[in-house]
Amino acid sequence: MIEQELTHLVSRSKKIGADQSLVVYGGGNTSAKGRIKDYLGRDRDVLWVKGSGADMQYGEAVDYPALYLEELLALHKSDELDDDTMVDYVTRALVDPSARRPSIETLLHAFLPARHIDHVHADAICALTNHEDGESAVREAFGKGFAYVEWIRPGFHLSKLVSGLKDYEGVILAHHGLIVWDDNSDKCYQKTLDAVATAEKYLATLRKPPQAEFKHNDLSDAQIMELLLTLRGKIGKKQVLRRDSRLRAIADRSDLSTVLDAGAASADHMLRIRPWSCSLTQENLSAQVDSYRQRYDAYFEANKSLLPPGYGSHGNDPRVFLVPGVGMIGAAPTVKEATMLADIAFHTHSVGATVVDCFARPR
Repeated sequence: MIEQELTHLVSRSKKIGADQSLVVYGGGNTSAKGRIKDYLGRDRDVLWVKGSGADMQYGEAVDYPALYLEELLALHKSDELDDDTMVDYVTRALVDPSARRPSIETLLHAFLPARHIDHVHADAICALTNHEDGESAVREAFGKGFAYVEWIRPGFHLSKLVSGLKDYEGVILAHHGLIVWDDNSDKCYQKTLDAVATAEKYLATLRKPPQAEFKHNDLSDAQIMELLLTLRGKIGKKQVLRRDSRLRAIADRSDLSTVLDAGAASADHMLRIRPWSCSLTQENLSAQVDSYRQRYDAYFEANKSLLPPGYGSHGNDPRVFLVPGVGMIGAAPTVKEATMLADIAFHTHSVGATVVDCFARPR
């Protein structure tokens, strides 16, 4: 039974990770609960949870560290717990102290009583919530079966709040994603798929043809090469520029700025591609990059007091560019990273476009 629960967790997580409309590149987390014998031969309840940054699509058992559940549940009685203290305590609850660091949302999984829990950052769920009437949309789509929680940064407070919602079928987190649970792994996975399908079906009833005009002709190969060379000179450092046509329809919209102002669909996307992407044309390339840098600098200054001591800016260059007549360009030190940025941007801006087409304006 012990190995069976972990095996089910790994198998379920691989299926979730293989679908980028649910999670991308290390996003989301899953868990299972079971019982093992500790080093003294005592039966102990444990939580296996996805390790921080692990990619579910490729994860193996080693990527789901085990923690003593009793030690995690002891934290539930706390009223306040800062991130550093929480992480330190959670790390000390590891069965194997050398195991990879568990998810920042470990307590969320521990505090819910179900044996299996899925937390995904599904595109459809983010599109349902990332606007001013997010709660109303969730109520219309899901009825009273799912709880709705406004944006709260992952950590102790969110974990404790969600633990009080265990009698619902699941929880919709604004600008974040979906949480569902069940004592059976297969049923938990099916609940994830069913909830996402419910959101997709609701959005389909609201989606209107884009009001924006699509006017841009294809840029020629020579024009694209000139743009890439100019961009490389502007950002002034060694970068791989990866062209991707998947967002061509969005890049060609006359309301592109509105779509981009929707920002990242969820916080894990923002960690990779920054809060926004940069709209770019050959004629105004330099000014557009400069404007982005100024906007990002102002954003950093306004929020730096929220950062832990010693944390600074990671630079102000855009990581993703939307180019009418081309599509998308990802800029990163390696081909692998540039590809990753393009994939994440595809999902983030597809969510933004869905919000605009269904609800008029994102939030």
